[in-house]
Amino acid sequence: MNRYPLLLLGMTALAPFASHAARPTGTIKDLEAREVRVEAQAPGPVQQQQAIEQYRRFLELEARNAALRAEATRRLGDLQVEVDETNRAAGAAALSSAELADAVRLYEELLTAAPDYALRDAVMYQLARAYEAQGRTDRALNALGRLVEETPQSAWRTESEFRRGEILFSLGRYREAQSAYAAVVTSGADTGFFEQGLYKLGWTFFKQSDGERTIDTFLRLLDRLLVKHGNMKDRDALSRPERELTDDALRALAITFSDLDGAQTLDATLQARGAPPYAYLLYTALGDLYIEKQRYQDAALAFEAFARQRPDDRRAPSLQMRSIDAYHRGGFASLVLQGKQAFVERYAFGAAFWSSRTQSEAPEVAAQLQANLRDLAEFHHAQAQKTRKAEHYTAAARWYRALLDSFPDDDRAPATRYLLAETLFESGRNAEAAREYERTAYDYAAHDKAATAGYAALIAYEKHEAQLSGESRALWHRQGVESALMFATSFPDHPESARVLTRADEKLFALNEFDRVIEVSQQLLERRPSVDLSYQRTAATLLSHALFDRERYAEAEQAYVRVQTFLSAQDADRPAIEERIAASIYKQAEARQRAGDEHGAVADFLRVGARAPNAKVRASAEFDAASILIRNKDWPRAIEVLEAFRRVHREHALSHEVTRALAAAYLESGRGLDAATEFERIAARPQEAPDVRRAALWQSAELFERAGSPVQAARIYAAYIEQFPSPLDPAMDARRKLAELARADRDHQARMRWNTEMIRADREAGVARTARSRYLAAKAMLEGAEPQTAVFNAVRLVAPLDKTLKAKRVAMEKALAVYGQALDYEVAEVTTAATFGMAELYRSLAADLLASERPKNLDAEALEQYDVLLEEQAFPFEEKAIELHEINARRTAQGLYDPWVQRSLDELAR
Repeated sequence: MNRYPLLLLGMTALAPFASHAARPTGTIKDLEAREVRVEAQAPGPVQQQQAIEQYRRFLELEARNAALRAEATRRLGDLQVEVDETNRAAGAAALSSAELADAVRLYEELLTAAPDYALRDAVMYQLARAYEAQGRTDRALNALGRLVEETPQSAWRTESEFRRGEILFSLGRYREAQSAYAAVVTSGADTGFFEQGLYKLGWTFFKQSDGERTIDTFLRLLDRLLVKHGNMKDRDALSRPERELTDDALRALAITFSDLDGAQTLDATLQARGAPPYAYLLYTALGDLYIEKQRYQDAALAFEAFARQRPDDRRAPSLQMRSIDAYHRGGFASLVLQGKQAFVERYAFGAAFWSSRTQSEAPEVAAQLQANLRDLAEFHHAQAQKTRKAEHYTAAARWYRALLDSFPDDDRAPATRYLLAETLFESGRNAEAAREYERTAYDYAAHDKAATAGYAALIAYEKHEAQLSGESRALWHRQGVESALMFATSFPDHPESARVLTRADEKLFALNEFDRVIEVSQQLLERRPSVDLSYQRTAATLLSHALFDRERYAEAEQAYVRVQTFLSAQDADRPAIEERIAASIYKQAEARQRAGDEHGAVADFLRVGARAPNAKVRASAEFDAASILIRNKDWPRAIEVLEAFRRVHREHALSHEVTRALAAAYLESGRGLDAATEFERIAARPQEAPDVRRAALWQSAELFERAGSPVQAARIYAAYIEQFPSPLDPAMDARRKLAELARADRDHQARMRWNTEMIRADREAGVARTARSRYLAAKAMLEGAEPQTAVFNAVRLVAPLDKTLKAKRVAMEKALAVYGQALDYEVAEVTTAATFGMAELYRSLAADLLASERPKNLDAEALEQYDVLLEEQAFPFEEKAIELHEINARRTAQGLYDPWVQRSLDELAR
């Protein structure tokens, strides 16, 4: 085979110029539909030989033009080498050694004569071809070396490096060949020599026993050959040379891994560089190599290593089975068992292998899984029967369970599961045994072990419950009840069925599973033939309680009546059942109330007393009826029910609530005096909260006041102050009320006393003093000026003036002093009133002076002078009055405006 590509270096023919005539018009786009035909004509040997002769004649004639001589020399040499290789390829006679030597001579002369020749690299390449054709590999190697060294940018560099590597490898000079092949690989993947270069580079490392670089290089080659876009190529898509390279690379890698640590080295290698999609081929090649060498255990480990590393790979199960087969061929029985166990652990349904595929997509794996599971279960079961050891029971149970879980529809599943349950029960694993007995009994179509398994489950439940406590026992107890119900329902003809069902009914009630109790109790009561009478009484009682607890009160009432048919007149349970009847009626009333049927609710509440007069709930029912009547403002009927309650249930705990309700009902009915009396009762109860008593006492006082009973109102207000001196404000309001009542009764002394009390209470309050208390005290103080003002107004200025004027001024000073104390409170309303009152005192004094009685013995002139003197004395008082009114008037600028300010403005205007 020719190792060099054909180098077309013939003379370039000049094509004739194309005619410009009849050229069609159009665009480049029009050329897309044009068909281009290229008819290749390889130069024949005759033509080449003629060209050789022509070049020789040219060289004989041309002596002056060095460039043309150089080009002709090169082409002559090329043609001679081409003819030689063409003949060799066709099986024809090669050129004579003299002619080939002549080509060598031409190349050597050209290289010597034209050191700057542009195609020097091509000449050296052709020279190497000629040397190799002569069998002079050392000279060929030298020529290729010169090309690489002298023309590093040459297009022939990569091929020359490859040729060097081939020659060096054939000479056993592996290290030098390594460098040449490495240069080929470094040149890139698009040179046409990359795969072959990588392949031969790997072999150089192999020949040098450099395992690490052998592995790395061949894996790079396989990455190139077998992987596209991260996925494994189909083997059929590979060309024959690619398949051969792949097989050789895998073989070399297998040998290399076996010379190291086998599968361990392979695992470490893939872990370090990442497992490629063709990883299974590496493990397969290694295992096959071990099989050839009859190293069965190593082969098994190699096959298993892939399954362990990539258990979800589609090819992993087959390699795992090959591992088991290798152990079998080597006679390793225990390892065969371990291999089967490893297989089922890796390829059980639910493992990663099945995450993206179904059984139908890998039926052979599913079949092998079932066979291995059964083998393991049967082996350990046999061992457990022999040894009675816990570990064998555990293993047998494990594989029985795995077999059932993996293949639940197998015809042998019921029998297999019963054996699993028996295995668990005999080994003391009662909880698990109970589960498996249940599944045996209820998860399959009818079979001869179903009822036996169902009852066996109950025994297992009881045994396990005895070993538990706390929440775990409670949970297990519930599950046992469910199992008992299932047994009694599924196997009603079993002799223990009625007893089991009654006991389950009692347990359900204890667990507050009332809906279930209703269902089970009715089943027991409706069984035909009837169950034992004791079972019926139990069922009827449980049914009644369950209906009540599920708020089906009308049904519960009737059910309790049914229970009474099972009780004698002297039965100790009769009072309790009667109480439950009353409770059922009461609950019906509550339900009607929630539904908005308040009229019906009242009727049911009152029906409790009629049907069960001694029931404890009667009082509550009648009180609730009254409450509804109050809410609906049916005051006459509410009062009737409440008054009857007070008569019948005088000492009942709800009596105080009845008092409150009656107070509200009397109040709404317009019976104020009756309501006041009830509120006073509420206030008198020491059990009531202080705030409740205080509010009730105040309302009682107000009601007495509104009902026209001031004496009773005053009594209650006074009691309020005595019992609740604090908080201060309400007590101050009570004093104010008492003062107002005294005013209405014209009891001046009492009024002044309560005003004085207000002033004192505010003054002594300290930090408890409030704006309200100060306001009321200020108002009381202001009212205290009224008697002094009245005294002032009562003094008439008569002759002799000096005596009456003195008395009037004394009265005025007293009134002013009270007004001054009122001003000290700094209460706006009181301040404006006091200011106005003071101004009026001054104005009145001035007016009274001017209007005072004149002496009788004065003549006209003296009288005129007397009047002037009076005016002079009155003027300061008028000025003072104006000043005080102006003070009030100026308060409007501060945003203060009230009737007293308006009156001051009126006075100023006047």
